[in-house]
Amino acid sequence: MTIKEHFKANSKLAIPVLITQLGQVSVNFIDIIIIAGLGEKAVASASLATSVFIVFLVFLLGFSFSMSPLISSSVARGNNERVGRIFTHGFTMNVLLALISIAILEIGSPLLYYTKQDPSVIPDAIRFLNISAYSLLPLMIFQSYRQFSEGISMTILVTIATIISNITNIILNFGLIYGKWGLPNMGVEGSAMATLIARILMMLIIITVLHINKKSAFYLNMIQWKSLKAVYYRKLISIGLPSSLQSLFEICSFAISAFIAGAGINKYLDTSAHSVTTNLASMTFQICMGFGIAATVRVAGFYGLKNRIDLRKAGLTNLYLVIAFMTFAGIIFVTFRNYIPLIYFKKEQVEVIKLASHLIIIAAIFQIFDGIQVVMLGALRGMRDVKIPTIICFIAYIIIAIPIGYYLCIEKKMGAFGMWIGLCLGLIFASILLLLRFNTLTRKNSDF
Repeated sequence: MTIKEHFKANSKLAIPVLITQLGQVSVNFIDIIIIAGLGEKAVASASLATSVFIVFLVFLLGFSFSMSPLISSSVARGNNERVGRIFTHGFTMNVLLALISIAILEIGSPLLYYTKQDPSVIPDAIRFLNISAYSLLPLMIFQSYRQFSEGISMTILVTIATIISNITNIILNFGLIYGKWGLPNMGVEGSAMATLIARILMMLIIITVLHINKKSAFYLNMIQWKSLKAVYYRKLISIGLPSSLQSLFEICSFAISAFIAGAGINKYLDTSAHSVTTNLASMTFQICMGFGIAATVRVAGFYGLKNRIDLRKAGLTNLYLVIAFMTFAGIIFVTFRNYIPLIYFKKEQVEVIKLASHLIIIAAIFQIFDGIQVVMLGALRGMRDVKIPTIICFIAYIIIAIPIGYYLCIEKKMGAFGMWIGLCLGLIFASILLLLRFNTLTRKNSDF
């Protein structure tokens, strides 16, 4: 295939996926915007709860990512029965992990009282977290079907389900947060409840359409719930656990940074500014995830066929696309840094707007490297190379980002700005080493 053909194939696969990714993260984006009408403390409550919730969510999503490359390589080889078996085992694994996570969040949520945050934001944070926990089950059932559909290169139905769910979430957010249209006035809790209902709807839609569609039903008819084998769980875990840890290290660094920022000089104002900036960065990150998933699926297909040349082209063309997009997004961020916070806050909230505008500058720089690392992780996952990338991510986020961020935020009293400098340095380290790893494994004289 030519480079042009690879760009076309990548875009065809990535665009529906990135719309789906954007749709999923826009739930939190919209939540924060609507909750901001309740004030900075409401945003801080939702931010703290989300910082904990997102750790469990990312860990679960990372496990599910093992399904699509295995399904993609099975489809490339024409092993249709194996596709059904991978889905069966991936589905049961995802459901079990979701149930365990719900139990942990329910039992552990009172620990938020011991995080040295403003005591006034904790009760709402706990209630928000407890409701959000139950959305993990429908979300992971949806994610199982989504990974299956992406593995067989059929993504548009997932996108439609996500869009419908998001529209439902927006309507219910307004209704349940502020008590409109005869719905109860639940405040911050209403946002979590709206998300739970929307995710249940999203799950029901994707189950229905994929079982009706002829192409997907062909594989789903091969599901054998009573024929579960340890060998398939081992294969899924061998890819899923390192992939989960890769995502977990990064998201933990952001979750921990929210608590570090809240313990700094500006307390909940820094937490709110950090939340807004993270919210913005997560939007562009999810678009990058679309290119990363496209890299995983396409690289996995060529890996199954032992086609090193097209495998390398598939990975690099996704990289070029994501660098171009993130550079454009960074320019937008810097240009409108003083206006973007006004999406969340009123003009009178001068302090938090000023803090957020400074953080947006750092976010504009760091997201370019964030895009590089997510695509390279996706490409390497498609090659079943997950152990070394996991070590790289651990060093980048836990050894570099958090300690430097803490030192600058707390010791040097730079607040959330210092924390974001640490996060940026961690991402630069990860992106460079992951790119070198992919280049080493795919060059002409390497073992393949």
